[in-house]
Amino acid sequence: MKKITVIGATGMLGIPVTKELIKVGFEITALVRDKNKAQTIFPNEINIVEGDLKDKSSVLKALQGTEGLYLNLSIKPTEKKTDFHSEAEGLDNLLTVAKQMGIKRIGYLAAITLVSKDYYKNDWWVMDIKRKAIEKIKNSGIPYTIFYPTNFMENLNHNLIQGDKINIVGKPLYKNWWIAGEDYGRQVAKSFQILQNENREYVVQGTEGLMMEDVVDIFIRNYKKQSLSKGKAPLVLLKFIGLFSPKLNFVSHIIDVLNNYEEKFESHQTWKELGKPSITIEQYAKL
Repeated sequence: MKKITVIGATGMLGIPVTKELIKVGFEITALVRDKNKAQTIFPNEINIVEGDLKDKSSVLKALQGTEGLYLNLSIKPTEKKTDFHSEAEGLDNLLTVAKQMGIKRIGYLAAITLVSKDYYKNDWWVMDIKRKAIEKIKNSGIPYTIFYPTNFMENLNHNLIQGDKINIVGKPLYKNWWIAGEDYGRQVAKSFQILQNENREYVVQGTEGLMMEDVVDIFIRNYKKQSLSKGKAPLVLLKFIGLFSPKLNFVSHIIDVLNNYEEKFESHQTWKELGKPSITIEQYAKL
């Protein structure tokens, strides 16, 4: 396999994955909404197709001549249940075209909470869309790799910093094995290098099992781009404000799901086949 199309290449997690795919020699095509943004991030490194998953013609153009497909799809905090979703109707369009074009493998970024089919917080409509997306990919007849990642270190500086504080919302009950997007990107690249017709599912975790408060303390000590302090906010307050703000309502659901998920270390096979992560929270904060 030489050519891979990436959907979501310019996103927070799409960028490190795409860069690692480029590093190991894959020819990358990216379907993006904003061509100028993509050219700024990946100058002359990838083939850029401007389009949208609603438009089958742009999907067809993006998949023309490619062999692999990596999906970094997401539901935006502003989206409603009745809206068009990239992981629902958009995925349907992708799979239809992928089967027509003879795509050899699909890689899909899921979520670690979906490893447990019985986890009670998985009845939220957003998680239901993600669960159905996994089923669609498995039933497509195309060889697949599904990744179930824990918390990404990128969330710390991209999503949790507000002003001069990094906030802990609610009370996280369990440890997470945080992983950097770069380490995850290397695992994705390795999967496209070594897998052929087999189907694989990988739990994606880093090397350090830490409580949220410990993660934030380590990050604050080592982050040099600005001085930060630790903040705390009750989840019930966010949920109340979320009654008047669809975006905050969405965010409160995400936090509630993660705070109550009992993550267990399950990445032994992932490390064996795709490589062991190396970046620690301390190292990431210093980057």
